[in-house]
This record gives sequence, C-alpha cells and structure tokens, in this order.
Amino acid sequence: CGWNKPEYDALGMTMPDDHETRYRFGQEWFDIARKLWTETEPFDWDGEFYQLKGTYSLPLPKTDKVPIFNAAGSQHGRDFAVRNADYLFTPAIDLDKSREEIAAIKGQAAAVGRNLGLFTLSYVVCRPTNKEAEEYHHYYSQENADWEAVDNIINLMFAHAESFPKEVIRLLRDRMAGGHGGYPLVGDPDTVADGIQRLYETGFAGTTLAFVDYVEEFPYFRDEVLPRLEDRGLRLPVASAA
Repeated sequence: CGWNKPEYDALGMTMPDDHETRYRFGQEWFDIARKLWTETEPFDWDGEFYQLKGTYSLPLPKTDKVPIFNAAGSQHGRDFAVRNADYLFTPAIDLDKSREEIAAIKGQAAAVGRNLGLFTLSYVVCRPTNKEAEEYHHYYSQENADWEAVDNIINLMFAHAESFPKEVIRLLRDRMAGGHGGYPLVGDPDTVADGIQRLYETGFAGTTLAFVDYVEEFPYFRDEVLPRLEDRGLRLPVASAA
C-alpha cells in the first residue's frame, strides 16, 4: 500500500499509480500473511499479484489472534483497516473533524461486526510554565528548523499519497518541524494533560508521544503529567496496571 516511491525503487519495483491498486496489492499480501500464520502444511497461491508454490512459515504465532496495527488517512486506507486491523493510527489535525471521522470509522467497523480502536500521534514539549514550553517550542521548531529537510520529507511523504488535501499539507508544515506532523502537546503539565484529555474526548484510544530529547524530557513528563492523567481517570495507576 506504500506511498514512498524510493522504497519501491530500492526493491526494483514499479509503484502502481493509483491508490486502489496499491491497496488491492496490500490486501492480497495480508491475506497470504494470515494464511501463513495458521497453516501447518505448505500451500500454493495463485492471485492477482502473487503466485506461490509450496509456501509455509514456521514457527506459527504463539497466539491465535495476532493484533494488527495499521496507519492510514485515505478512505482506501481506512477501508483496509476496517477489514483487517484492530487499531488504526490516523492523524489529529482538526479535532472536531477527527471526532466525526472516528465515529464514522467505528460505525463502519461495527456494521461488519468488528471493533476498531483509533490511535493518533503527538509530540510533547512540557515545561514548568506555558511560557517556557512555548518559547522552547518556537526556538527549535521555528527559529532553528531545517526547512529544507522539512520540505523534503513533506514532498517525499505526500507526493504519492492521497491522505491529505493540499491545504492540509501546508498546515502540517509547522507540525512537521515540531514533531513529524504529530498533534502538539505544548505547555505546563496541566496544559499537556488537558491536550491528552481532548484527544481522549475526541475518541482516540491512545497516542504516540515524541520528545526532542526523550531521555532528558520524559522523566518530567512521567512525574508531572502521568499522575494528572491518573487523577482524571485517563490512566490506571502503575500498581493497578501491573
């Protein structure tokens, strides 16, 4: 289903021009993978994209149900997730729009008897005060941004993608400089906790978290933000989770 043409080029493959063909390709690959996870004997496969003889994979997964995570923003990608995934990663750009999209996607999954959880991605700049957090965010993501690199990754990611309209790609430029296009969680511990709560109330089951310097910055987030999330019922206390 890939959008990254250089990856196709590196493997000597021609990337199909249309999104729908790429997802047919991906669906067939995934159908083969699922069969490999369950079949104990070699099997043949004669499909649109793959022709296999006596193929097998050992050892089989230890669990009957392998959790599937998928990332997509386009309608083809979301349809793929509804059919196959347990969790879908999708960007949070406009939370009001995200709320509507999440309800629609979960309804689409429920209609075919599936429960699909929605995740997003975000980045954190957490400091004792909002002023400190905003100043550091501006310092690294605006004053010292490598805009050539930002534009390069945007061109690479979206030149062959259908996930985002052009005006949204322009909006994402600042977020790409801030944290690879993630939802910004910038502020003091209460403000960051508020942002995570907004994601939860929008319908997201979880989010990734990125930091400029994970080793340096995460302990403050752990000590100040996680207890606030526990107090709000958004996270189980460590003892309960264990």
